[in-house]
Amino acid sequence: MLQQILQNHGYKALVALAGRVPSCVWEAAWHALDLMSTCRTPAAGFVRLRCETCGETKTIAFTCKSRLCPCCGWLAGQRLIETMQPRLIKCGYRHVVFSVPSELRELFFWERQLLPQACHAAAAATVECFQGLCKRYDLLPGIIGTCHTFGSDLHFHVHVHLLVTEGALQLGGVWQPVHYFPAGEFRRRWQYHLLTRLRQKLPADHPAQRTIGRLFRRYPTGFIVNLESRYRHVRQALQYCCRYLARPPLGEGRILAYDGRYVVFEHKDYKAGQLREKRCTAVSVVKLLLQHVLPRYARNIHYYGLYHPQTRRRWFDEVRRVSRYPQNVGGPATRALSWRERIIQAFKVDPVLCPGCGTAMVVDEVRWPAPRRAPPTHLPLGLPLTAGRAEAPARTVPFARSASARRAV
Repeated sequence: MLQQILQNHGYKALVALAGRVPSCVWEAAWHALDLMSTCRTPAAGFVRLRCETCGETKTIAFTCKSRLCPCCGWLAGQRLIETMQPRLIKCGYRHVVFSVPSELRELFFWERQLLPQACHAAAAATVECFQGLCKRYDLLPGIIGTCHTFGSDLHFHVHVHLLVTEGALQLGGVWQPVHYFPAGEFRRRWQYHLLTRLRQKLPADHPAQRTIGRLFRRYPTGFIVNLESRYRHVRQALQYCCRYLARPPLGEGRILAYDGRYVVFEHKDYKAGQLREKRCTAVSVVKLLLQHVLPRYARNIHYYGLYHPQTRRRWFDEVRRVSRYPQNVGGPATRALSWRERIIQAFKVDPVLCPGCGTAMVVDEVRWPAPRRAPPTHLPLGLPLTAGRAEAPARTVPFARSASARRAV
């Protein structure tokens, strides 16, 4: 249903978003919709199989592999779980959520290149809190982080998700379980690292510098950090977090009704602690979805501590040596299931076998998709499509757009 909504109202929403989102986001949304419009059709490319015994042919179309496509997003999430799980330490995990205050949301809305800095700041705060738990030795946990821009109601809300091992390696050579996460320390260190990194990355004359200085005094106890969620198994933790890394912000199960014009979807009201239904036009829903599309080639998952790619092998050998259960320490990455293996596992049917005689079919023809079109530079009416931070007229105010105007998007 979500794919149908995007195909029916995607272009109209793109026209409405022209100039109201950063140019990198608009171009990424255009490419995502262009890819999804040809998903599982011959226009996306196909492979034709032929049976050498009876001459039967079968055509299998390629998928779009877009993050906005619900089918391809679910498959990408499953592949991510399959490749990540063998490489992680099999222990308990704490799910830590770091919230960005509302005063900085406008800054992150227009400056999308700052989103990784929020993830780096959350990881630095976590490592420092672990080091404060042991005065004699430094503790090094395993951390996986991702930064999200969407909330349950699809409005722009920046927050960082971290999966942290409930244990750490002492640099003296001992694996130490950790079950105490000091909330006050996390809040203060998260505030310090986030604001310090933003102040260093932004130019000295940037209008947000003054806002960053006020936030140190406005929040004396730090920014909000949620430390309550715990997972006993690594697969349970990955299943929760990986589904947000590849699929669209709105899941298929949350869409309750669609009549061609209006969409009713379900979202969680965290203040009231209950589920609510929201009814709005389909174009509004698509506009809310497209403003969260990641810029092309942007990374959305980061590794720190024991999971850092450059030092992972050395630290994992040390963890395996000092662990009482070395079989619980992750090993090399495994190969994800192929398309044929996944079909056999799910439906108990081999898609390569001939439906007539049952013999294995061979590849007869492969048709690759045509080169992708470049995004247009102007609308049919002559209006420019892209508007970046530097082109915003209100450069002298703290942010380019007001919060009410962004919510109207």
